[in-house]
Amino acid sequence: MANRINARLAPELAAKVEEIRRQTGMTVTEIVEAALVAWTAEAEASRSTPPRAFAAAGFIGCATGPRTLARDAKRSLRESLKSKT
Repeated sequence: MANRINARLAPELAAKVEEIRRQTGMTVTEIVEAALVAWTAEAEASRSTPPRAFAAAGFIGCATGPRTLARDAKRSLRESLKSKT
């Protein structure tokens, strides 16, 4: 069952809705639904997540190493630093 929503729009927005309705033949309900779908998709796409934040900062990359690197990271780092001295 659909929910009914009543909203007050500024005259400029109401005029835009009416113009869209006339140009497209969509109902006001269809226009509001399309606008909400577009807005939520854009908001979701721009929402920052850790991977997106790292990618935006340039910190995402690929590397290779031994399979045990994650488990033995400190030891591997120590050994790597020893070899540089």
